[in-house]
Amino acid sequence: MRGSDISLIDLNFPHAFVDDIDNPCLSDEDVHHFGKVLRLRAGDGITVSDAKGNWRECVYGPPLELTGEIFFEPKPEIEITVGFALIKKGKPEMVVQKLTELGVNKIIPVVAQRSVVQWSERKIIESEKRFNRIAREAAMQSRQVYIPEVLRTVPLAALEDQQKIALAHPGGKKLSLDCSCLIIGPEGGWAPDELDGKECFSLGGSVLRSETAAISAGVLLTSLRDGRISEIGE
Repeated sequence: MRGSDISLIDLNFPHAFVDDIDNPCLSDEDVHHFGKVLRLRAGDGITVSDAKGNWRECVYGPPLELTGEIFFEPKPEIEITVGFALIKKGKPEMVVQKLTELGVNKIIPVVAQRSVVQWSERKIIESEKRFNRIAREAAMQSRQVYIPEVLRTVPLAALEDQQKIALAHPGGKKLSLDCSCLIIGPEGGWAPDELDGKECFSLGGSVLRSETAAISAGVLLTSLRDGRISEIGE
């Protein structure tokens, strides 16, 4: 096993996650997707990862044929967490998908006082499963070797007890890596007592939709972390 730059993954190869990198086996869902949707044929190249940073090339077929050594990509030193208040219709799924593609490490759906959406406990459990499935699929599509953790939906107050968080809010400080866990508010904004005592960071002068703000936060924070930009302008 040796280290690698994740860019070495052949972007033309389909990518999948497996339980055992030494003896990879595709799930039934991935076999269906590769065979029926992507129409791969025996002998086509694919890459597989164990979602722990290890990946290798294989030849598609039943069974997979190992053709390459195992490479390892370490996690970034700074892990980025983006939370977002629940939003309507299919938009939460889209936010999870895009944050995964951007390389966010942890995603947290939250319930704010002004959230339009209020889910039952059953809905929260079902959504957690769905969001993690979407994150896995998005990580495969974007050729990643880790899958972000999507936590169960919690009220903002409960989240405050678990870790240090900051809120996205107009007029806040310039965004920086001092804020590695940023929570995006609902359409109606944060209630005054939710803002009380919190560190706030700005995403710019425009008033953004919640889903736009969440994705923008993911872009900016991962770009700062990965050195694609050195700082956020005033």
